[in-house]
Amino acid sequence: MTRRMVAAMAGAVLMLGGSASGLWAQSWEGAYGGVQFGRANSGDAGVFGLSPLPPGGALETAFSPNEAVPDAGFFGEKAKGNVGGVQFGYDWQSGMMVYGAVGALQFGDVTDRQQGKSRTPAVYTIERKMDNYATLAGRVGYLAQPNTLVYGLAGVAMGKVDFAYSQPGSAATTVTSGGQKNRFGYVIGFGVENKVTEQVSIGLEYTYVNMGSNDFQATLTGGPFSAAAPSTTARGTDRDFDFGQVQLKMNYRF
Repeated sequence: MTRRMVAAMAGAVLMLGGSASGLWAQSWEGAYGGVQFGRANSGDAGVFGLSPLPPGGALETAFSPNEAVPDAGFFGEKAKGNVGGVQFGYDWQSGMMVYGAVGALQFGDVTDRQQGKSRTPAVYTIERKMDNYATLAGRVGYLAQPNTLVYGLAGVAMGKVDFAYSQPGSAATTVTSGGQKNRFGYVIGFGVENKVTEQVSIGLEYTYVNMGSNDFQATLTGGPFSAAAPSTTARGTDRDFDFGQVQLKMNYRF
C-alpha cells in the first residue's frame, strides 16, 4: 500500500465525515463492532546468518559470488501480507475526550524470509509466517470535530509465529530447533474515525505490531559447514518479528 494510496484514503475518510457534520447528536459513548482490512509491511529485512563464519575461510568462499553464481550471498525479504478481521470495543466520552478499549482478531498471511545462496548453487531459507493474531488495546482520542475522532492506542498482541526451513540443492545434514510457539508482543498506533451516520463510522488506522524475538535456528553439518567447526549454526539476523499495517475500518455503534 503506497503513501499516495494512504493519503487518498485518509482524505476520503475526512471528506465523508465532514460532509455529514451536524446532522445528528454526536455521542461516541457505547459499544461498537466492525470490520477492517489493509496491508502489512515491515520497515527492514534481515538476512540469513551463519556462525562461525571465519573471514576468508571455505564457508565464506562458498557463499561468495562468482561467474557461475553471481547472486550468491546473504539476503532477505521484508515481512508483508494482506490483513483483515473484526473488532469490538467500548468508548466513554467526557467532553471532547473519548477513551475506551478495543479488541481485534486479525486474519491474513504476514510472511518474511531470510536467505543465503551458495555457489553449489543451493538456497537456504528461514521463513516466518503469522496467519492470525489478536490484539487488546486501550485508546484515547480527541474530537477534532463533533463527528471526527483522532486517537492513539497501545496494548498487547498475541499470535503464533510459524517457522519453516528449506535448503534445496544442498546435501548438508540439518537439525532445527526453537520457534513454533504462541507469542505475546505489543501493538501501538494511531488513527482517525468519522461518523457518516449516527451509528456508522469509517476510519483509517496505522498500527505497529511487534511479536518479540525468537530462538529458531538450524544446525548444519557436512561439507564447508564442518570446515572450521564441528557444525555451523544458521539464524536470521532480524530476530524480532514485527511489521506496520495500514487498515481501513468500518464500525457500527449499538
